[in-house]
Amino acid sequence: MYEKQYPHEGMIVFVKKEEPNGYEHVAQLIIEQSIFQYQKNKLMEQIDESLIAGNKSLFFELSSQYNKLLEKYGYLQTKPTGESA
Repeated sequence: MYEKQYPHEGMIVFVKKEEPNGYEHVAQLIIEQSIFQYQKNKLMEQIDESLIAGNKSLFFELSSQYNKLLEKYGYLQTKPTGESA
């Protein structure tokens, strides 16, 4: 009875992973760029507000978060024209 219910039990099935096409890579970069820009803009606004409020400890905390964000997504930043690497 067991064999009838599960005739392929114990078989190893190899699934070929699809090769990512160029569009998937571009789409992933667009998503990452969007996340980076959103988080960067949000942190910059919060940093500005902390400076206006004179909240030094919050400024340092937000600046630390901003630097970590740049480390994580720095590869997405574009350099201004004429700037060398």
